[in-house]
Parts: sequence; structure tokens; C-alpha cells
Amino acid sequence: MRNFALTEPKQRAYVLVRIQPGRESEFYAEMKQLPHIVQVDLVHGPYDFVVQVEGAAADIDSVVLKIRKIPYVLNTDTMTAFVLS
Repeated sequence: MRNFALTEPKQRAYVLVRIQPGRESEFYAEMKQLPHIVQVDLVHGPYDFVVQVEGAAADIDSVVLKIRKIPYVLNTDTMTAFVLS
């Protein structure tokens, strides 16, 4: 008899983050400590960072909530990627 674990498929989201000026190094270091974050990019434009998160939907939600609770984070927008079939 085989046992199969039911797991959610891996998903990907991009979190656009705006922070207080001068906190870029601190934010980058904090992001590198969080699980499920696979890429952190400093960008020009209306946002300061694009954070790529991968995992189950619950994992992504948890990371987004942690980012939003950082006191110097001013705004976030989250874009969830979908697979075309």
C-alpha cells in the first residue's frame, strides 16, 4: 500500500514594495532571512523593490503579511502568477 501526501502545488507571486527612503539595505537584509523568498530586486519607479515569493498559497500569504508588518514598509501590491493551460 502506498501513502500519498496531498500538497498544494507551488505558486509564485511578485510583491511590489515601497519603503521609507534610506532603509534599502535593511529591507534587503530582512528579505534574505524570510523563507520562500527566491529573489529580491531593487528597482526604479513607483516601487522600491520587487520580491519574488514561491510556495503554497498559505506560504505566500504568510510572507506578504510579514512584509506588510515591517514598520518602514509604506505600501505593497501583490501579483500572483498563473499558469496558462
